[in-house]
Parts: sequence; C-alpha cells; structure tokens
Amino acid sequence: MQKITVMVWDENTGVPAEVYPDGIRGAVAAGLRELGGERLDVHTAHLEESEQGLPVSVLAEVDVLVWWGHKLHDQVTNETVARIFGRVHRRGMGFIALHSAHYSWPFQQILGGRGHLRGGWDDAGGPEEITVCAPAHPISKDISSFTLPEEEMYGSPFEVPPPEVVVFQSHFPQSKKFFPSGLTWTVGEGQGRVFYFRPGHETLPTYKHPEVKKILHNAVRWCSRAT
Repeated sequence: MQKITVMVWDENTGVPAEVYPDGIRGAVAAGLRELGGERLDVHTAHLEESEQGLPVSVLAEVDVLVWWGHKLHDQVTNETVARIFGRVHRRGMGFIALHSAHYSWPFQQILGGRGHLRGGWDDAGGPEEITVCAPAHPISKDISSFTLPEEEMYGSPFEVPPPEVVVFQSHFPQSKKFFPSGLTWTVGEGQGRVFYFRPGHETLPTYKHPEVKKILHNAVRWCSRAT
C-alpha cells in the first residue's frame, strides 16, 4: 500500500492555545492521522520556518498540501507561491484551502480568481447548517448534513471560478445567508485537484468536530486521487 504524503501548513499565529494547543496545523494533522492510520504520512509546516516550511525538496514529496491562512497572506513570498503553483498545475499535487485561505495567494494563483466574499462576513455568525449537496462525491462519503453550533459567517456571492462540484452548502440562520462551503476544481496540465472547505474560524474548535475531520480525511484521499 502506497502512503499518501500530506503537508498541513498554517501561519503559526493568532490561534488561542486553549482551543488549539498545537495550532490549527496540529489539530488538522491529528484528525488526519486518527482517521487515515497507516494510509497517510502526515507532516506539518508553518510560515516562520526556513523557506516558509515548503522548500522544493519537501514539496517534491507532497501529494496533498492543506493550507490554513488568515492575517498574514501578504507575508507568503512569490517564490513560495510559485513552488506551490508549479506542483499543483504541472505535477498534479492536491491542494486543500481551509476557511480564510480563500484570500491566500496560493489559492488565488492556483484558481486564477480573487476569492472575494461579496456577501461579507461576521465573526459572531451563530450556528452553521451544512448540507450535503453531492452525496455520491467521494468527499461526502459517510457524511450526513450536520450543524456546527457556532462559526464565523460568510455570505455569498463568492468570487471564484465556477466549481466542478458544490459538495456542501452552508446556511447561517442568524443572518439568513448562504455560502457554498465545499467546492472542487481540477486545474492545469498536471490535473491537480483542489478543494475549498469554508468552516474553521481560529477561535472555535471546528477542526475537532467529527464530521469535519471525516470531510478533511475524504478530501485528502480525493485530492491525492486515491478515490
């Protein structure tokens, strides 16, 4: 059995230790290891490491890069973005963008879109109702529609290229807004698979939720072409 090599990246800043003692990257990596077992070889990296944690030699071994960014998008260098873009577009590396990574340079460059939230956002978003829109898609395997008790609200429209599949849709009853919360694309000559997953505000324990952990595990497998 060939293992899937996964790198989980974050900014290494602005995350409450009482919620995520090992950071966002640590929580996401822990969930992947829990569900992936021996099938996944999971690593972590962050912005403050040498070459921002993603030198050529490391990226060359990565099958799927999971990216969480928030306030430091402008500190990601052009060189880092170019390395990621090349791996996705020309070599078929999978890319998973989490939450506010829609404003990250890698996401914008990979998709060729702004990722802007034209419907706004609100930290006090209240509950988030997540509906499975594509039950036959591998990312929604064993997932039923569920509700996160509290999340940051995003409102549509979402300025991204048309997705191949809307896997999940979110509704925020408090604001009566909707947002496409799980989207897929295939890009470049290398046919790199890309997945955007909306939930994941840094002050909330979203990445410990069992359904969220299952979604990210399924997404890693889909982005790596294991499914």
